[in-house]
Amino acid sequence: MRYCGRDFQPAELELIHELLAVQPPLDRARLSREVCERLGWRRPDGRLKDMSCRVAMLRMQTDGLFTLPPPRTAKPPAYRAHPEIERAVQPP
Repeated sequence: MRYCGRDFQPAELELIHELLAVQPPLDRARLSREVCERLGWRRPDGRLKDMSCRVAMLRMQTDGLFTLPPPRTAKPPAYRAHPEIERAVQPP
């Protein structure tokens, strides 16, 4: 299966399943770093492809392959426009 430019083999998906079963459970950030380390998924400069891994795992979850731990924090509130500030900085 291909996610974020990487072909994931069945053994690699099994590794992710095993990491999801670790107790105490890993949070999403730690899980993605651990997956990158074990799979050798790195950028050309040698850093881990951490964000690509998170996106890939979210897509795998959407495809029903597994369930990720809940996020540590809720989504940030949506941007709220402040019309009074915008009026104050617009030319008359």
